[in-house]
Amino acid sequence: MATPDISEIAAGFAAAGCDGALHILDLATGAEVGFEADHPVVPASVFKVLVALEFYARAAEGEIDPAKQVDLRPAVVTPGPVGISNFQDPLRLSLRDLTRMMLTLSDNAATDLLIGRLGLDAINARAVSCGCRETRIVSDLKTMLDAMAVELEFRNYAELLAAQSGKLGPAAQAGSLDPARIAAVAALDPARGSRTTARDMTTLMAAVWNDTAALPPACAMLRDVMGQQVTRRLEAAVPDGGALAAKSGALFGRVRNEVGVITWPDGSRYAVAIFTRAHAPFAGAAGINAQMARAVKLGIEALWAS
Repeated sequence: MATPDISEIAAGFAAAGCDGALHILDLATGAEVGFEADHPVVPASVFKVLVALEFYARAAEGEIDPAKQVDLRPAVVTPGPVGISNFQDPLRLSLRDLTRMMLTLSDNAATDLLIGRLGLDAINARAVSCGCRETRIVSDLKTMLDAMAVELEFRNYAELLAAQSGKLGPAAQAGSLDPARIAAVAALDPARGSRTTARDMTTLMAAVWNDTAALPPACAMLRDVMGQQVTRRLEAAVPDGGALAAKSGALFGRVRNEVGVITWPDGSRYAVAIFTRAHAPFAGAAGINAQMARAVKLGIEALWAS
């Protein structure tokens, strides 16, 4: 495995106020580069790629009708900062459009509805079949988010969101953002919550891009929708004429991640996975995002030099 300038990458993470893990895989040659690539990390919303893969795989196999319509009531779905839970009126969407919302907007309500239909055991089994030996998703989002809220002494995640926005007063807001309390939350500890590694995620991306993760139409659909993601932390690592297909993840102002594939203008493709953990919650997001892109560029340059 090629080794980038470790001191430069480590110093960059430290200067940005975070710890980081990185793995990059050349999909043509198998050459790889890594920094803390096997260190357990919190996946955050990156795990939604696994949910989508299981959905597209079973749709391609004829086990699920992707056009099946689902009635949704925003007031009772899993809450989140964007998406269905913020709508004012009931709506109806197909399963495939819910999957698209999960990937492009990171919609929590769509994610939990899909998990309920697919099952966590099947999602985790698919990850293992793709070679992700250190990856496990332990719960749906509602379970995880409500547990986080209770750990911070709120009734549920909806109340926690209200506190963070200041709607419950300054004391509740301060409690919801307290660094010491946030640091102890189980969901932010890969030993207690969902977990993965940077290497596992590039292994997954390689399986999707090489059509071995599922039937080729399923892999093609996942690649296409990942290319439409709204949040693009690694955009600055993509040269003019290149392309990025990815899924980002963030959790509680501490975790910021992105996994995907960068296609160079000459057609070279690199599976990338980068995971960061901020030293302080809700601080330095712009600098951390910039360092994520910079670390990926350094890693790809190290592959060229190897």
